[in-house]
Amino acid sequence: MKRRYQIEGMTCDGCRGHVEEALFNVAGVADVAVNLKNAEATVESQFEVPLENLQKALENNGGQYKIQAMSKAN
Repeated sequence: MKRRYQIEGMTCDGCRGHVEEALFNVAGVADVAVNLKNAEATVESQFEVPLENLQKALENNGGQYKIQAMSKAN
């Protein structure tokens, strides 16, 4: 399943890399694509991954990023 999320706090390509890495390392996540310009992440997972797990991963990777659900991706 794919889900799109709004990411707050990214200011550069380094931020994009940190967010991508943090989300990719969450249990169940199979793939992550982060768009810095649109401040979005598309997360592909094997099962429903709780938003709290994604936020916790971002907090553990610096704590400056916030994530919120947008919609299911096509």
